[in-house]
Amino acid sequence: MSAGSANELAPLTLDSACITELQQALERVETGRGVLVRLADLMGGAVGQAAMLGMRTLGLAPTLQAKLQATAEAAIRRAFDLSVVGMDRPRDVSAEASAGSTWRDPALKAAVTVSGAVGGFTGLPGLMADVSFTTMAIMREIARIARENGEDLSTEASRAACLEVFALRAFPFGAKKGAAEESELGYFSARAMLRGRPVVMLVSEVATHYGLGLSRKFALQMMPVAGALCGASLNAAFLSHYRAVAQAHFTIRRLEREYGPEVRRTAADLKAHAASQAREA
Repeated sequence: MSAGSANELAPLTLDSACITELQQALERVETGRGVLVRLADLMGGAVGQAAMLGMRTLGLAPTLQAKLQATAEAAIRRAFDLSVVGMDRPRDVSAEASAGSTWRDPALKAAVTVSGAVGGFTGLPGLMADVSFTTMAIMREIARIARENGEDLSTEASRAACLEVFALRAFPFGAKKGAAEESELGYFSARAMLRGRPVVMLVSEVATHYGLGLSRKFALQMMPVAGALCGASLNAAFLSHYRAVAQAHFTIRRLEREYGPEVRRTAADLKAHAASQAREA
C-alpha cells in the first residue's frame, strides 16, 4: 500500500511520511521471515541429502552440544561488550550511512560468507572462530543500524535493544503457521515479552537459541555434501535476516519515541486496511 492509500485510513497522529516509514519497517519484518524460510529450505535440503547417504540423525553428543552452547554464550557476551566500541555516542550518521553502504554491505557479506566457508571446511576449531567473528560482525551491524536511527548506545536500554534483535528470532512472527497477516503485530507481542528483562537474562535467552542453531549448523557442516558451502550460505542468510529485523526494530523504536503507542495502533490499521484490500481484490 502506498503512502497515498495510507491517507484513506482513519485520521492518525503519524504524518504520511512516518506512516510510509512504518509500513516499510513492517515489510522488513516480512523480509526477515522470508530469509528464515529460505534458511529452513536450505537446512531441509541438507537433511534430505543426509538421509540419502544413510545418515539417520544429525544429533550431536551431549558434551559437544554443551560446548557449542558455551561457545554461543561467550560469543554473544563478547559481541555485546565490544560491538558498541566507538559507537557509544549518538550523532548524525546519514551522510556516513549513504557513503559507506556502497562498500560496507557487500564487504561484510563477503567476510561472513568466507568465515562460514572456512568454518565448514575446517571442522570444530574453524566453527569456533567462525562463531566469534560472525557474531561480532552481526552485532556490530545491529549497533550501526541502531545508531543511524538515533539510539544512544551509551545507555543500557539501547544496548539491550541491540540484543533484542537476536532474541526476537526466537519468537514466531505470526500467531500461527500461515498467519502472515498477523506477523507484524506478532513482532510487537514478541518484543513485549522481552521488555524489562535484565541484560544477563537476555544474553541467556539469546544464547540458548543461538546454541541450538549452532548445533544444527555444525552437524550439517560435518556432512560431506554440505561442508563449506553450507557454512557460507548459512552465514549469509543469518546476516540478511538480522539486518532486516534490526532495520525494522530500530525504525519502529525511533517512531515510538516520537509518537508512542500510536505506532502500534497505526500498524494494526495498516494491516487491517491491507487485508481488506486483499479480500476485495
